[in-house]
Amino acid sequence: MAGVAAEPFDFEGERFEPKREVQVSPLLLRGYTCPPGCGACCPRFSLVYLPAEERPYDMPERRVTVNGRSVQLYSDAQDDHGSPFCRNLDMRDGRCGIHGQHPFHCDFELIRFLHSADKVVIVSKLFGRAWNMLRIDGERGAECEMLPHDVEWQADVVRRLRRLHQWTEHFGIRTHLPAIIGWAETGPHPDALRLYSEVSA
Repeated sequence: MAGVAAEPFDFEGERFEPKREVQVSPLLLRGYTCPPGCGACCPRFSLVYLPAEERPYDMPERRVTVNGRSVQLYSDAQDDHGSPFCRNLDMRDGRCGIHGQHPFHCDFELIRFLHSADKVVIVSKLFGRAWNMLRIDGERGAECEMLPHDVEWQADVVRRLRRLHQWTEHFGIRTHLPAIIGWAETGPHPDALRLYSEVSA
């Protein structure tokens, strides 16, 4: 969320400042393959949902503090099993058992927010250490590949950005997302979108 913020915010006691420039790459609107038998991007991690989002099963409430305000979420911390993989990953074929009701994090596996000192670049990109990611067959190396732009993938990127906007609104964080979503809806584009924030010295 810090990558799209238009103003400073505090999350769990940590201060996040917006970058001076947000650059949205035309490559954001690419797609990717998800070969069966891989599952490399499905390690065990906390599965988190907004209260208004449909959850695949009951999970406990979680509270986080944003700008001094207590914000409700629901989370499966997955701390009750020892597998290195998500409990919802089918170990026979590497497929997600809750796809369509997947948590927030899973929507942003290959949408990357690349931060530098005064800029963030938003792009669809393969994992930087894909060669070292554990697959369900015990071997290393994620097997996904990037795909060229098409209208279905563009629509899915827009869906993901809208979900991110729902989250930032739930947290009360003002962002550049309305402009980014409008740009994504009207793509593809030959050039990057550049947005700027007022950053305090």
